[in-house]
Amino acid sequence: MTSEQAAQLIDDTLDLVHQRLLELDADQQRSEHKALADEFREWRQPSGGHIDLMLCPGFSRG
Repeated sequence: MTSEQAAQLIDDTLDLVHQRLLELDADQQRSEHKALADEFREWRQPSGGHIDLMLCPGFSRG
């Protein structure tokens, strides 16, 4: 996976998370909303302004 593909995957995932958070808000499912928001907090607001990506051993690059 290229860095551009990884960045797109992160963007797409955050879009899905945002949509799910809106759905949970509409359904007033506060505990589920909080759990999902907590899970992706670092992705949405990375410390240092970026997300560190690590290559998993055994996976090819690109």
